[in-house]
Parts: sequence; structure tokens; C-alpha cells
Amino acid sequence: MMLEKRLQQYIQAGNTTVNNDLLLHYQDIGFDNDDLALYMQVQRIQGRGDQATPAAIAQVMHTTEKIVITRLQSLIRRDLMQVHGGSIQTETYDFTPLFEKLLGGQVVERSDIIADGKSARREIMQTLEAEFGRPLSPMEIQTVGHWFDQDHFEPVMMLLAIQEAVANNARSLRYIETILANWQREHVTTPQEAQVAKQRRRGVTYNNVID
Repeated sequence: MMLEKRLQQYIQAGNTTVNNDLLLHYQDIGFDNDDLALYMQVQRIQGRGDQATPAAIAQVMHTTEKIVITRLQSLIRRDLMQVHGGSIQTETYDFTPLFEKLLGGQVVERSDIIADGKSARREIMQTLEAEFGRPLSPMEIQTVGHWFDQDHFEPVMMLLAIQEAVANNARSLRYIETILANWQREHVTTPQEAQVAKQRRRGVTYNNVID
């Protein structure tokens, strides 16, 4: 009876499909064995219509939620995954960038992955995590990535905007992004110019965009 019950559970669990091309070339595009296991768990959970929260993934992989979050952050920084959804409660993970690299035959050198840890992007993320007092969510990591890749904000100005947000007790990415967007619109590109702009705008706050 025990075997029959276990067989029934096995059948009801269903299957998670992984393309053989990914299994053959996952290391070529920057995945390691743990990344592949994480990817498969995300696909399994999302495939049944559930949210792949770090806690749910960590429970199955017998690791900590913090380690899972760090892995997810790394995938986003390496442009192997993106996040969709308006909040932490509705986040879904999309591996389209991974398959674009796979289909395009893009080979990632391990040295490039290591260098990622020393980049300005890492400094910004570490600063935000220190000021927020918690790890950034995958959605927040993606937002910071957009600051670099789409908005082309300068890292020195990002750090300055973070400082201004903290000074105003507004630990919010939307608040910080509004400051950066205003500076960009006003062609403010240096800390000195930002100080002049701040004096010119004295009394103006961004409270309407605080999360």
C-alpha cells in the first residue's frame, strides 16, 4: 500500500520540462549547477500557477531564503532573468534573457561574472541594502539595473540621490528615481550642480511618490 500511495504521489506531481540544449550549454551562458537547480524550481512552481517566492524555493532546495535571494539577484545582474509584477506579492520570474543568450550562442566568460561583483552596480546595490536595512527584492534589483542600462544615470549621482533620500527619511526607490530623473531633466551631472539645483528648489519635496 505504501508503494502504491507513493506511486500515486509521483504521478500527481507532474513533470517539469527542460530543453536539452539548455542542459548541454547552460555553463556557456553563465549558469552554474546551483543556478540550473534554481531555474528548475522556479519553472516547477510557476508552471503550476503558484508564486515562486524565495521562501518556497529555499524550502525545497534545503537552503536559506537569503541565499535564494542572492542567487536571484545575481541572475538579474547577469541579465539572465527579469522580473514582472507590480509588487513583491505579484512578482514572476521571466527567463527570456537566458534563452536569448542561449539561442544567440553568447558565451559568457567566468571572469566577466567575477568582475560583476566589483562593479559600480554592486556598490549601488550594497549601499541601498545598507540604507534600507534589508536585501533588495528581485524587482528592486531590476529597477537598479534599469538605472544603469536604460536611464543611464551616473553612479556618483545615484549615491548622491540615495544620500538625499535618507536625509529626508524617504527610503524608497521611487523617491530616489524621481530625484535622479529631475537631475537628468535639468542636465545636472555633478554633485556641485546638484547642490545648486537643491538650493534653487529649496522647500520642494517628493512626498507624493514615496511608497
